[in-house]
Amino acid sequence: MNGEQAGVRAGQAVSGELPVLCLDVRRVLDGVPAHPIRAEFRFDAVSPMVVSVMFTPWRGRGVTWRIGRELLYRGLYEESGEGDVQAWSVQGEEGEVAWLLLESRESSAVFELPVAEVGEWLEATYKIVAAEAEADALDWDAFLGELLDDRERPDDRPAVPRSLD
Repeated sequence: MNGEQAGVRAGQAVSGELPVLCLDVRRVLDGVPAHPIRAEFRFDAVSPMVVSVMFTPWRGRGVTWRIGRELLYRGLYEESGEGDVQAWSVQGEEGEVAWLLLESRESSAVFELPVAEVGEWLEATYKIVAAEAEADALDWDAFLGELLDDRERPDDRPAVPRSLD
């Protein structure tokens, strides 16, 4: 992000409207922040444990990642997550930032996130659904469907466990 905060837009939760945060983040290559990417953070009270983030490069198609809300929040201030999604705070050129690591089978990327903006947005989501109320507000069928992306098996049959003999 540049120091002018251009490209930052945060919606406020008012009368059913859920907050959306759009900002320009930088992809980190070889430990140096570069390559600006548009990131759109969305929160849905139906699936309060998850934040959806769409990363869109200036040229090309975007990709959406679903990240644990608590993992992202903790990662702004300390090491958080393991495996495919991790976040941790670092001191950046323009103040306090956090790095977000996303890995898939095909590729991986690290993004620099501004702690103040993302932290403020996440706090607004916790005002909509408090951390201790996440499980109560969760529609488990919708949550699991979203995580699995509602994909059917190719032959539309349930998986049959194999014997390990």
